[in-house]
Amino acid sequence: MRRTTMTDKHEKSSYGTYGQMAGPGALRDPLWGTVIMPSLIEVELLRTSAVRRLHYVRHAGPASLHTQHTSTRLQHTLGVFACVAHFAPGWPELRAAALLHDVGHGPFSHALEGLEGFDHHRHSEKVLASEEIHRALDGLNRQTVLDLIEGTIPSPLRSREGVLHADHLDSWVRSAAAFGILSRPASELLRGFRLSGPHLEADTDTAAQMLKLIVHEAHYHASADNIGPVAVLRALTQRLIDAGGLSGTQMGNLADEELLALLRRHPETVEETHRFLYRPQELRVVRSEQERPAEAYRHRLNKLYLTLPRIQNAVDPAILPDYPQLETLGGLLGEYYAFWEASDIVGHQ
Repeated sequence: MRRTTMTDKHEKSSYGTYGQMAGPGALRDPLWGTVIMPSLIEVELLRTSAVRRLHYVRHAGPASLHTQHTSTRLQHTLGVFACVAHFAPGWPELRAAALLHDVGHGPFSHALEGLEGFDHHRHSEKVLASEEIHRALDGLNRQTVLDLIEGTIPSPLRSREGVLHADHLDSWVRSAAAFGILSRPASELLRGFRLSGPHLEADTDTAAQMLKLIVHEAHYHASADNIGPVAVLRALTQRLIDAGGLSGTQMGNLADEELLALLRRHPETVEETHRFLYRPQELRVVRSEQERPAEAYRHRLNKLYLTLPRIQNAVDPAILPDYPQLETLGGLLGEYYAFWEASDIVGHQ
């Protein structure tokens, strides 16, 4: 029997796994315009069930059900991989970490974080310890990959120093593209960055463009389009768990549609889930000091992602035109309440 070669494996790569192909085995990222040749280890990682599941988890969480921000965690993962492979092509552990950095996310990404104690960082550790991932890593140091994912080893993938990194870079640019506010192609933005030690550095013009996206993303996270769906989905999922229709230990391994299927079937959640999916225009969101019905769902916004780009030649980011807006973003944090505009929930046919 003929031995399988590297070229053979690349030629058998699934378009569904990698997206748009550019030559035998090459991976072209449609957002960034990069062309990357995945290694055999990376091909095997992309074929694991842990990474494949990300194709069925929405990057923007439940807001994707009602907005045009519909990209998946796998699309984001491949975008981060494209950026990392562009800046650090010869660092195999970092490239593997880019492909695995989101495998711990539950359904609808961050929406259910904290429910029944769920923590996607801890879930990532469990997934990375699985036999499937161990086999796919094929000799790469799993602990090094995990440390790169968690940022304990500084790299362009993640940073604990408040410096813009590839994970947030792809998130913000992908979000801006979805909402039609990207003022220049992502490929041009990418050319505005360089790798300096473990950090990405931007030229001043690119940093200014990125700051606009950072401010936009903060306002999006605090918008009714995001907070309303998150508050309702969390309430429905908790109700499902309390009714015995789902255990907290099962939750992290579900895809979005699997969770929705459970919510659609269970008698405690079926009617409101239908309203959530088909009548979102009836959902209202207010701040804690505003009037609301007693049955409103409370949601606390505790965090905004404000990692600023490091600017080349040690330029102070305070010179950027949108920098003063950062001082106002703290006012977006706090308690919100979501509720249906009428108290009754009309059943569906």
